[in-house]
Amino acid sequence: MGVKVREKRGKLYLDIYQNGKRTWEALNLAITHDKAQNKEIYRMADICRSKRETQLLTGAWNIADPISARITLVDYILEFSKIYKKPDIVKCCIKHIKNYGAASILLSQVTSKWVDNFQNYLLNDAGLSHCSAGNYSRILRSALKKAVANNLIIKDPAEIVQKITRLENELIFLSFEELKQLSNVIPDNLFTQEVRRAFIFACYTGLRVSDLETITWSRIEKNPMQIIKKQEKTRNPVYVPLNKTAREIIVDGKNHAPDEKLFSLGDRNRRTTYVHLNKWAKDANISKPIGWHTARRTFATMALENGVDIYTVAKLLGHVGVASIAKYAKATDKLKRKAIASLPEL
Repeated sequence: MGVKVREKRGKLYLDIYQNGKRTWEALNLAITHDKAQNKEIYRMADICRSKRETQLLTGAWNIADPISARITLVDYILEFSKIYKKPDIVKCCIKHIKNYGAASILLSQVTSKWVDNFQNYLLNDAGLSHCSAGNYSRILRSALKKAVANNLIIKDPAEIVQKITRLENELIFLSFEELKQLSNVIPDNLFTQEVRRAFIFACYTGLRVSDLETITWSRIEKNPMQIIKKQEKTRNPVYVPLNKTAREIIVDGKNHAPDEKLFSLGDRNRRTTYVHLNKWAKDANISKPIGWHTARRTFATMALENGVDIYTVAKLLGHVGVASIAKYAKATDKLKRKAIASLPEL
């Protein structure tokens, strides 16, 4: 293995030979007409060469990179946030690391005991919910695992520390009686009426709010009448037959353009629709806190309670497996009573 500085067309590169393969890496350094300046440029290039050679050696011998491991944990997680799906959550995690008094701790100084103590801080002293503490712990663990993969640290210090387990959240859904009670209330506000239509439609189709906001008439097949929809979240095609209630919600006897939306929700901020949704529920004397996902859960539980098998429900909801549907079966008392009633009598 070797790393050398090469000049090519006035620019400097690293010529890396490793495992029988040669690669070139640009240093973004260019030669000038000033000899004194060129001497400094070559000096900088040699520092880069030395550092790169050290990094390659540490990777080859499976030892930590002594240079990169000097980065602080906070700086590394900040860098990690650039590839994370939800960078704002990562920044909140960093805030709690700083509040814990570990703003300057090096990545290489993080031990299993430190991880354990930090998790206890998140759970007991940071004023967080169990869910938020678990989320920040998972971000830390993901970053440490990534650091091991990049040879910045030899071993993952969180590996032997017990994880913050997820608590089972209470599943809020509407019974058929509650849904009927809700549907009987027709709001005065025109936009709330549109929210009402979309919510009840979701209770009979299982669509997400992102789908309700974007679905057009081009996605409605008439014989038989069903939705053919690529879900915004999963991008998987879902075929959902429309029963009489769902058909009556959208069929108004008018001709609609293929690109016309079924519901006029997309021009409002989603938080605004939640306000209208909860106002409508309050007027209907529904005490449960409801959101758009409540409709999706209501669809799942109604289908299960009325004899639809769990695999079919999963397909209608656009899930590839049944694990996420099992929680609905567990949550409904009607299914529990039906299961007990089906046991043979002595």
